Amino acid sequence: MNLLMQVSLFSEDFITLSEFYRDLFDLTENESLRSDVFRGYMSGDVMVGFSALAAYEMLGLEPRKAGEGDQTAFTFQCESKEALDAIVDKAKGMGGTMVQEQFMTYYHWYMAVMRDPDGNAIRLACTTP
Repeated sequence: MNLLMQVSLFSEDFITLSEFYRDLFDLTENESLRSDVFRGYMSGDVMVGFSALAAYEMLGLEPRKAGEGDQTAFTFQCESKEALDAIVDKAKGMGGTMVQEQFMTYYHWYMAVMRDPDGNAIRLACTTP
C-alpha cells in the first residue's frame, strides 16, 4: 500500500507559518529536517512541511500565482465538537480567519473552514459529532 507521508506549503515567511500550525495543533517538529528553507512537523504519521519560496526552484516547480484560487486544503481531525470550537477560537486569536462557520456536512461531519495567516485553506473536522 502506498501511504501519504508529507504535504507541504510554500511561504515567504515559512517559519512564522510553520509556528502557526505548530502552536494551533500542538505538532512536534522533525528537527532532523530543519534547514534555512524548511520546517517539518508531524501530525500522526504524516509530515506537514513548510518551505521557503526558494524551494520552488530547488524542486523544479513553478510558484503559485496570486488570484489562482485555492489549490489545496489541509483537513485536521478534531476529537470532538468542543475541541473543534476551541481550535477555531484559538486560530482566530493567532491570525486565522473564517471562511465558513461551523456546520454539519451532508456526510454528518461537524466542520469549519478557515484560512491561515498566509491565506491557505484549512478544514477542521469532527467525524463523530
